[in-house]
Amino acid sequence: MLKLGRIHLIYFALSAFFLSKVSSETFDLSTATITDINDAIDAGVLSSEKLVQLYLKRIDAYDKKGPAVNCVIHIDENALELARELDIERIEKGRRSPIHGIPILLKDLIDVAGQPTTGGFVPLGAPIPDRNATIVTRMQEAGGIILGKVSTSNWFGNDFDETHPIGASKNPYNLEYSPGGSSNGSGVAMAAYFATLAIGTDTSVSVQNPSANCSLVGMVGTYGMVSRSGIIPRGATQDRPGPMGRSVFDVATLFSVISGWDAEDFTTFNPIGHFPMSDWAEELSKDSLVGKRIGVLREMIPVADEYKEALSIFDEALIDLRKAGAFIVDPILTGNPTIADDTSQPRLRTAEYEKIHYTNAYLARLGAKAPFKNVADWMEAVGEDKFTQRMVDAMSLESPDKSLDYQARYRTRKMYIALIEELFERYDLDAIAQPFQVAPAPRLDRKRGPSREWWIASPATNNLSSSLGFPAVVVPGGYTQAEGLPIAIQFMGKRFTDLEVLKVAHGYEQTTMKRKTPASTPRLNGEIIKY
Repeated sequence: MLKLGRIHLIYFALSAFFLSKVSSETFDLSTATITDINDAIDAGVLSSEKLVQLYLKRIDAYDKKGPAVNCVIHIDENALELARELDIERIEKGRRSPIHGIPILLKDLIDVAGQPTTGGFVPLGAPIPDRNATIVTRMQEAGGIILGKVSTSNWFGNDFDETHPIGASKNPYNLEYSPGGSSNGSGVAMAAYFATLAIGTDTSVSVQNPSANCSLVGMVGTYGMVSRSGIIPRGATQDRPGPMGRSVFDVATLFSVISGWDAEDFTTFNPIGHFPMSDWAEELSKDSLVGKRIGVLREMIPVADEYKEALSIFDEALIDLRKAGAFIVDPILTGNPTIADDTSQPRLRTAEYEKIHYTNAYLARLGAKAPFKNVADWMEAVGEDKFTQRMVDAMSLESPDKSLDYQARYRTRKMYIALIEELFERYDLDAIAQPFQVAPAPRLDRKRGPSREWWIASPATNNLSSSLGFPAVVVPGGYTQAEGLPIAIQFMGKRFTDLEVLKVAHGYEQTTMKRKTPASTPRLNGEIIKY
């Protein structure tokens, strides 16, 4: 007698056969959303196992071979087995959530029990933690498949020197250019569609920057909406994990899974009453721009001849927003002409004062798996010369409760949070639209990649949301003519209006549909399925 699961599998296959005779849908891996994937699985022409196989085939073809975009550090050897188990569970019990059986890649700062964490720094020793980061547990409980880990900029050393496990990643849109940092691996993996979704982390535009440079959708939620527990930190005041993908819809779904209260991260107490209670993707619609008041904060947009092309793309975005029914309020002004400089990372960044303390706390969380007791012991064991000078200098900084400079930065941050929120109220805004960057990514130095200082200090990059912890979503806005490099539009809201920002971003995305797949990583056989 056949087991119940086997009967279901036969029924599943027969249903797919008869459906194929009456339907005419097309599944395309390069453009498929979570909904498209689930529809294809429900129709019986796809499975999570087959989906993982398709992504692994692309990784094999393009990561270290072909264009060698070079972003993957580790693949979970159990991913296919887990996919098979989730396929059976889907048939017998139904989906746990929309991300049931969906492959996800993580920036290699995020702990997964049983998988190594490199931090992009060989002297860390790639410890294998016993505990998940909180967001990993959330994804796994929802049925997500953690496919593996992708590169981060060298978290403790000098860019992509010999202390980095794999070296610099390449931008699939133009292999001579950088994909951005520090979630560079997540950006490259999504552009080359090595998985359905990815997670990056942000201290200084590190989710939005590679999303922008790789023509993706990237989101950072209001500070505190997503737990940082189990993630190698930079600084507690600004750190935020965020989803990265190829559509606002998918990013909204993953954000709905990973956000929530966590007893290990006290910042998650602040958004109580604002967390998603369901899949926020279901709240999105194409006409979500009608009647929206969207401001343009001109004080944050630098103007120079070298920025003309990106500014022209932004002007086109404003026209598209108006056509879609949005009311553009341009300009809105704080009255403070120094706001762009004041909120830049060199001026407002607090991470240097926090990084040693929070790195020590992360090492303590690893318990017996920690390779070193603290940063001081670590530097003594492997040599200060392996670390970036900024890391060495941070060892001698006063602690935040003693440093007047730190406290001045923190007070300035609070002042600008209040000022921007007052601006939203004064102009009755639903969101602020900005060019995220007014210049494309720089050329890639093969040995070192772009220096971290370039990303932090460049006036071309808008740091406002990262500095102040406001929710923001970047969406593809266009491409430069000569290099074919992506330019992104950013939508930012006041605190706890994350869903509103997603609605505006989705409306713009669906109105314009600017994203295109990179030529360097074309489709492979079997990635288009007609049914």
